[in-house]
Amino acid sequence: MKKIGIFLLIVLFIAGCYFGYQYYQQWEAKKFNEIEFLKRNQDMIVQRITDLSTTLTKVMGETVKVQTLPKEDATYEGLKTEVLKLKEDEEANKEEIARLREELSKQRQAFLGSEDRILINTTAEEQLLIYRDEKGALQPASANITKIIEHREDKDKSIPVTIEEARIVEKARSGLKAGGYYSFDKNYGVIISKGIFSIKDYSFNASLLLHDFENFKLIVGGDIAYEFRDNLELAIGYNTEKEFYGALRWSF
Repeated sequence: MKKIGIFLLIVLFIAGCYFGYQYYQQWEAKKFNEIEFLKRNQDMIVQRITDLSTTLTKVMGETVKVQTLPKEDATYEGLKTEVLKLKEDEEANKEEIARLREELSKQRQAFLGSEDRILINTTAEEQLLIYRDEKGALQPASANITKIIEHREDKDKSIPVTIEEARIVEKARSGLKAGGYYSFDKNYGVIISKGIFSIKDYSFNASLLLHDFENFKLIVGGDIAYEFRDNLELAIGYNTEKEFYGALRWSF
């Protein structure tokens, strides 16, 4: 019973550390502006989705990279073209025309209120119009823009980030994992692992297993794991004591 109690305390401690770390990350995301947050976490990308576009923001060294992907037919010119088409049968499309005109008005106000409005003349004699929105990202005003990529110094714009409007879409993990295991020979203990390689939700891991808490006996093992939810995985493996074991782990 004493060993079981110690094992449960260790598992609870690991779980507390994991959830405490998750809470700390959320707290940091709320505390710092987007650029400051990304400077501290340069393996992350923040995605913001609006009615007009999707923006992806990443910090690389001292440079901020913001990529804007406009939505098809959602720009000011694209909406104007759609309104003209609908006006061919104005009575039948009056509700949709009213909605699009309201959206056009919002975009016009955003454009006129922008501090940065840029007109680009291309070699093909096209004119491309872009502007910077209230969040600091460049947005298209012309319908024929498929992508905008901006590199700037991290001191230029500070974009407030909130959990509601932005989400982290990419994070490189350390590959470190910890949790509890139980062998088919009825041994149990703490497992600490390092991911070697992964394919989709599956990974192969090298592990250290502790099952004799009094004598602090370590065993080496290898296992295959399946991540059934974010950062939480089930594994099955084989160790140097010639035991098969199952494990429940958190990855960091």
